Amino acid sequence: MTNHGAKRQVGKRKVAQREAAQRPRRPASGGYARGEETRLRIITAALEVFGALGFEEASTRVIADRAGVNLAALHYYFASKDGVYRACAEHIAAYGEQMIGPFVTQIEATLANPRLTRGRLRALLRDILDGFADRLVSPHDPPSWVTFVLREQMSPTAAYAVLNERVAGRLIGVVAGLVGRLIDRPADAEETILRTLAMFGPLMVFRRARGAALLALGWPDFAGDRLTLIKAVQWDQAVGALGLRPDSADGAPGGRRTPGGRPPGR
Repeated sequence: MTNHGAKRQVGKRKVAQREAAQRPRRPASGGYARGEETRLRIITAALEVFGALGFEEASTRVIADRAGVNLAALHYYFASKDGVYRACAEHIAAYGEQMIGPFVTQIEATLANPRLTRGRLRALLRDILDGFADRLVSPHDPPSWVTFVLREQMSPTAAYAVLNERVAGRLIGVVAGLVGRLIDRPADAEETILRTLAMFGPLMVFRRARGAALLALGWPDFAGDRLTLIKAVQWDQAVGALGLRPDSADGAPGGRRTPGGRPPGR
């Protein structure tokens, strides 16, 4: 082999080694530090550290210490701090997909019927909002997850693209389809998306300012009749945000209000 050929082979080996180092490595069953169990422990610790300190202030050494592993073990699974951070986003996104999956499937299946009545669309929207109240108001997720996501929403990084594409963006898109049908606008119209976001706004107060809301209300929690009241108020807020008429006294759903107060097309 010529010197030129030998150098080319060495160069190829170095490229291959760099690419291999950048790929997440998963040991065989029973391998290095019990494989996936250790990987999950590192992600759990990283979520706590990133949630408390943010990306810039966090360090892989602190994360490794919190996870109870040495630094070499962390780098065995993740090539860098960026790799750990993205893995945290992927972990939350996978969970989020499971959470929103039933809602997305229900909405998509219902909207596939072009002859749905307005009353059925409103009933579906209320079911969806009640389901989200159950999920967002009641404490299910670890505080570190909530803080991680809030940090990403306030100062998005590349990791937010993962959360948005797999969870937030997908959910907003499908609910906007339902809202668009109710307000007679395209799902991707600016007004439709704005009204969809405004509709979800009240629930975010109980999610992001839970302690402040409980203190203001003098409540010990958001369970039982208190959650039922939140759902009722949330529905009233949604009706207003979408410009719909309130349900009539006999329980029949109203149509959409125009600025003059009359349902369109009547």
